[in-house]
Amino acid sequence: MRSAQARKRLALCWKRVPLRERLMLTLVFFEGLTFTETARALGCSVREVETSIEARLAKLSGALVSSARGVELEPRRKVA
Repeated sequence: MRSAQARKRLALCWKRVPLRERLMLTLVFFEGLTFTETARALGCSVREVETSIEARLAKLSGALVSSARGVELEPRRKVA
């Protein structure tokens, strides 16, 4: 049960990650690309990849901890 709840929280948090950052995380952590290769693939600087991944991992970690404690995540607002 606890594992299913954790997967659900992770899926919810993952859906809230902007597409470009999801691509960065996927390329680095699931496809095994380096930051340099990821930057080249996405047409951005290595620094952008580094800072985006660092910031997003911190946000994901905080969101997962908060949701595990029962703190509701705010719904993502659509930008018009």
